[in-house]
Amino acid sequence: MMAAAACAVNPRDESQVPRVSVTVTGAEVRIGWQPEGAQLVRVYLGTRAGDGYGESLMWSVAANSKNSLRSGLVYGEPPANGTTDVPARPLVSSSTYTIEVTRADPKGLGDGFTNTSNRYVGTAPLVYGRTLP
Repeated sequence: MMAAAACAVNPRDESQVPRVSVTVTGAEVRIGWQPEGAQLVRVYLGTRAGDGYGESLMWSVAANSKNSLRSGLVYGEPPANGTTDVPARPLVSSSTYTIEVTRADPKGLGDGFTNTSNRYVGTAPLVYGRTLP
């Protein structure tokens, strides 16, 4: 009964799911997304996102505060409004990677017993050396 009440208070808003883009210029990989702001950005080796800190995790940055990461991060560079919690490993030409951007619910609370937060995750593929549509 309590879970149903929480959902009614803050239903999932699909417009908050990050639309992730990746631009490769030479050796630089730039990661963007809309809507602006993110809680976590991760790059995984392979065709799908991993489950946290496994061996496929190539780079991970976390926001200093709710959704403080700004779109336009460059792979391996420390973010202005966040911290690098897993340093970037070298990308290998012609390898496939998955970029994952997570947004905290801008309308949610998340204080444990009355959690009304949703988690919004978007992904984009990358073959290093060229961008996939």
